[in-house]
Amino acid sequence: MHVLFILGLVLLYIVGTVYLLWVVHLTLGRICVRHAKRFCRRNGLGVCRARWQPAFEPSGGKRVKTEFTLVQMDCLDAQKQRRLVLLLVWPFGVRKMVSDEKYPESYDEQWPQKPQNTTLKPTPTVP
Repeated sequence: MHVLFILGLVLLYIVGTVYLLWVVHLTLGRICVRHAKRFCRRNGLGVCRARWQPAFEPSGGKRVKTEFTLVQMDCLDAQKQRRLVLLLVWPFGVRKMVSDEKYPESYDEQWPQKPQNTTLKPTPTVP
């Protein structure tokens, strides 16, 4: 009975730790996106959507994950032209702008799409 109690505590500890790491991961990503959005607004760009991924750097023939996050922003400039801005961000702010280019239309297929409106509308009945 004592062994089952200890195994239960260990299992609860592992599950709690994994959940806590997941929450921290999501929170850090959202903080980085918030910094990137603020950077774009300060530079006169309106943000349409954003996505992020960990940043890697080459080291000895391998790619090593860094503490930075790459945030890619789909923005509108003052003339309502779409811009694709790539920023290197960390939880304390924007480190550098990696690229700022005109938005290629082929990128629309790579962004996650919003789900279609699935609300059911009543159909007219025919007598």
